[in-house]
Amino acid sequence: MIFTAQKKFLRGFTLIELLIVIAILGILAAAVLVAANPGKRTKQAKDATRKSDVGQIATALQAYYTTPGQGAYPGPGGCGAATGFATLTSQGDLKQIPAGPGIAGVAEAYCMDLNTASTEATVYATLEDPTSGVYPDWEWCWMSTSGAAREIAAGACTL
Repeated sequence: MIFTAQKKFLRGFTLIELLIVIAILGILAAAVLVAANPGKRTKQAKDATRKSDVGQIATALQAYYTTPGQGAYPGPGGCGAATGFATLTSQGDLKQIPAGPGIAGVAEAYCMDLNTASTEATVYATLEDPTSGVYPDWEWCWMSTSGAAREIAAGACTL
């Protein structure tokens, strides 16, 4: 009897016990990886919203510009609701002025710049988690001259 009792203690772990421990460690590792940087994912999601909003505004600007008899972008330029954005909403080209997802401590605004003849326009918003640099040094900029939007250094989205 003494011999079998000693043998029982020297046996080690079973395969089931090892699999359970490995599964628990895998679940914990996955939880840590997911929770490691949720702030970055949130910023990226907000930037995706900003990029989408700039695209919607650009589409509305193009629709306004190509409306028969217009041939110009709505003015005045600037940031916020007191600009050509109000004209876009009143004409029906833009359903509402996008509010944006907001940056903590910063007033959210989409900005529009026009040349003096209102034949060229840019629309831009500051990115929170840019791929090219550090916030607040980068903007998502749409230019009517190229018809495309891209990430650009802050202040460079001008005509």
